[in-house]
Amino acid sequence: MIEGTVSTQLARLLAGAAGANAAPAAFGDELHHDLVRVPASVTDALWEELAGVTAAQLVRALPDQGVGLWSHMFGGGENLLDGLRDAARYLPILADPATESIEVLDDGELTTVRHSSTTRLASAVAAARIEFGLGVVLEQLRRAGGRTVTPVHVGFSHAAPRRHDGVAELFGSRNVTFAAESDSLTFLTADLTTPLPYARPGLAQVLRQHADLLLRTVRPASTWHDRFRAAVADALRDGDCSLRAVAARLALSSRTLQRRLAEQGTTWRAELETVRQDRAVRLLRDTDLTVDAVADRVGYSDARALRRATHRWHGGSPRTVRGKPT
Repeated sequence: MIEGTVSTQLARLLAGAAGANAAPAAFGDELHHDLVRVPASVTDALWEELAGVTAAQLVRALPDQGVGLWSHMFGGGENLLDGLRDAARYLPILADPATESIEVLDDGELTTVRHSSTTRLASAVAAARIEFGLGVVLEQLRRAGGRTVTPVHVGFSHAAPRRHDGVAELFGSRNVTFAAESDSLTFLTADLTTPLPYARPGLAQVLRQHADLLLRTVRPASTWHDRFRAAVADALRDGDCSLRAVAARLALSSRTLQRRLAEQGTTWRAELETVRQDRAVRLLRDTDLTVDAVADRVGYSDARALRRATHRWHGGSPRTVRGKPT
């Protein structure tokens, strides 16, 4: 499930523009893996950091490659309308499908792109986010077509800001309506159906297949807390689960590790107990190991210590945990 998450490409773009590394840093190197998804709350926080940065500035900050696969889809079809439809369909590879969507409506003469966002942000931040989203769509159309593409109308559901010269500049149109029914760009359909100069037959299908595969294989990013618990579990399996040993696995000092845990609202002792409990319960339920062997594998001195622990956790003996009568 990808609901509630966004692509790391989008997170990196916003982090670079905001100059803020605190929120994404919680995910370490995973922020640089394209098969990882980060919580939408990460980009929400970055949007708050971007207060005062205009949509035009953010669009100009787009790298040459755009935001990965999603950007390439604009130039995959025979014309821009084909690419636009694919980009709208596969917006979930970039954004949170629970809160973001793009709809393409074409009546033969006019094509309207409607962008919907239900993210709860401060009104000014939400407005900038919508302007950015539509601005990116227009920029990708221009890059894919290799020419200036100008909407005949731009609509925003939010109220007009005090100054909106930058909006007119970004969209290349003075026909901008605020407090409109929807957030949208409207084009002459003929302007989008001109054959692309470098169209490659079959490319759109390849991009769709890639997008389908990506949506099946992406995974949520693990947080620092997740990585900490994984380090504790590994230390337990290796037979040295001291605070110092786990801190070394995370390239931290013991004091720094304890401080990080305190920031998470927990302690070393509580975390060790939780990881021991999870591992002990799995071993008792899923293996035929003796109680002594399980106690040894989770770092208890003997079977009696494990029995006392299972009484704390479940109010019963290890046999009770295994589903056997006492």
